[in-house]
Amino acid sequence: MSQFYINKSGSTIRVYNSTDSSRIQIGTLANREAFSEIGSEGDFSAIKFLGKNGLANGYLINAPVATFTPCTDYPYESVKIGGTTYKAFKFRRNSNIYTVDGTYWGKVASGRRVACLTALAGSSHPEWKAINYVENTNGGWIEVFDDKLRYGFVDTGLSIGSGPSSISMYGTW
Repeated sequence: MSQFYINKSGSTIRVYNSTDSSRIQIGTLANREAFSEIGSEGDFSAIKFLGKNGLANGYLINAPVATFTPCTDYPYESVKIGGTTYKAFKFRRNSNIYTVDGTYWGKVASGRRVACLTALAGSSHPEWKAINYVENTNGGWIEVFDDKLRYGFVDTGLSIGSGPSSISMYGTW
């Protein structure tokens, strides 16, 4: 599975189209910009990021360790639900929620939060973040689940914005 990260390296990181000698820079990750790592091997990391023409795949080469800071290190806040402490993120705009198999489940409303335990992101949709709960418009928490698994995914809005003031799902990064 993928992981949803924040570039907390303090630097702009170059993104390339490949890992071989013919590689061409296709974009950058600014400091505090969100992205998903979809795989890695040695010094190479395959990522999904917001490129100049929308969501794009690319590669980071020898990126500093702090580039791969889990989003859960900088949540909007921590919340206790049923005796367990979760990392919560707030939403700037309405966003769709899906079950693990990608079936539409519902929405998180603008100004409301989702809660999760890890930085897990989707395999088929690395721009979707795994969540356990969504806050309803009355401020109550609703568990997100399907028939088998006790979590789902929310569209983070990475296709719209990836910076701390433009992405739909935000924390304190």
